Amino acid sequence: MRIFSYIYFFLWINSGFSQLQNPIIGKEYSTDRKENFNGFIGENSSTLFTIDYLYITRKKQELIVRKFLKSDLQLVDSKNIYENPPDEFYGEPLEVFYKRDTIYMFSNLFDEKQKITFITLELFTINCEKISSAYVDTLADDEDLFVQEENDGHGFILAKANKYSNLTEQSLDLKYVNSSGNIEWQKTLKSPMALQNITIEKIRFRKNEPIFVLCNYAYEPPNSINGEDKSLINNKYAIWAYNKDTKFLKEFEIRLKGKWVNGVDIELNSANQLILSGFFNETRYNSVAGSFSLLVDHSLKIINSNYFKFDDVILQKFIEEKDRGKTKDLEDYSLKDMTMLNNGSYFLMGERYFKQIERNYDPRTNITTTTEHYNYNSIIVSYFDSLGNHVWTDRIPKFQNTQNDYGYFSSFTYLNNGEELFIFFNDSDKNNELALNDYFNYKGLFNNRRFQISYVHVDKSGPVKRGVLIGVENSYILRAKACHQISENTMFLLGEVGKEAKIFSVEKTTD
Repeated sequence: MRIFSYIYFFLWINSGFSQLQNPIIGKEYSTDRKENFNGFIGENSSTLFTIDYLYITRKKQELIVRKFLKSDLQLVDSKNIYENPPDEFYGEPLEVFYKRDTIYMFSNLFDEKQKITFITLELFTINCEKISSAYVDTLADDEDLFVQEENDGHGFILAKANKYSNLTEQSLDLKYVNSSGNIEWQKTLKSPMALQNITIEKIRFRKNEPIFVLCNYAYEPPNSINGEDKSLINNKYAIWAYNKDTKFLKEFEIRLKGKWVNGVDIELNSANQLILSGFFNETRYNSVAGSFSLLVDHSLKIINSNYFKFDDVILQKFIEEKDRGKTKDLEDYSLKDMTMLNNGSYFLMGERYFKQIERNYDPRTNITTTTEHYNYNSIIVSYFDSLGNHVWTDRIPKFQNTQNDYGYFSSFTYLNNGEELFIFFNDSDKNNELALNDYFNYKGLFNNRRFQISYVHVDKSGPVKRGVLIGVENSYILRAKACHQISENTMFLLGEVGKEAKIFSVEKTTD
């Protein structure tokens, strides 16, 4: 499901671009049942649209579209648009999109008699009235489906890949569905490489331009138990670049001699050039030792490639003096996102995450209790110029520890206005008294006790300000992982406490 969020703020900061005002706080709303918030899907001039997915049983599910007035963020309508399938079928919604006052819902529908999974696309008005419904694809048992909206919002790519194959070649099936819900073209791409499995991680494309597919050939997720047993990284990334008009396919395998790739992301700049960037390490564990990038133009030629190993000046921001010299990688850091600025430069962001499991045995009762500790800690931010050359890397201290909650209210989100970033997360109010370069006196936030919603302002020169967005008087905890920017000028954040929620609104202003 697409993920977005609930809290609207106006940003004013003395930087010449965005500034931070007091947040506009929406009205409290609640649901009878605890739903799995999936995010904001869009907005028009008067209305904000969100979705909530509710799984009841395998045969009964709901996908609820909610409408909020943007003037006061009050809930004005709530409707379920998902129809449960007939008795001989099973299904669930897969992806939901909004554009130009139309809601697009992709779903799967498994036919028990034929043993076939159908992919359906239904279009709805903003009043949740169905416009059309059609089958757009089928899915075999050994296939995965990836749905990606085109960068300029004209249509969608449906991509299928085999999860496992004994063949000497792998293939990707691409299908383009336009904004009317009609299939315009489809193509099967075959790789000459002997691949046994393939995972599609991201697709970037603009209509009538090359399609770039980021693939992972051998992904094994890292496993960290008690912060000690860190699994080896086994990622093998490649870009499949396909020009529909010339029917030309080119593969770029991502390799760094003597190094292991730890996370890759891709984006298109305004010149329709592909930027590929990520982190690498030298120990093969889930850690970071430097960054790399690749710039490819629309003719599928490499313009620039480079890698940068973090030097001592950077490492001293992350490693305390007593531990320097013992390790050359930043342990437990993983890539989270890459975000482009208007001039083609970009930020690469990661986060330090690890999980610890604590078990205590009581011989008197013969009972073992288990406590899971979720740690979402400091943010790593790297800035690159428009060619993909590394400019600087810095650390934003953050220490979030919770127990037995899957890190529900942890991690961070950000607002990008094309010139700078504002990064939001739950934090302790006392940390605002520290200098930006005071990396090791930061106070941790445990189980969100006495939290505030904080922000860090980052521009092309580095972090420039840290402050409070919503103070400790607020009881609605930020769900950062559910919050993603959905338009050029608007950001939404979700605040929750129990089954109650509020929307606060953030809007960017430009001088």
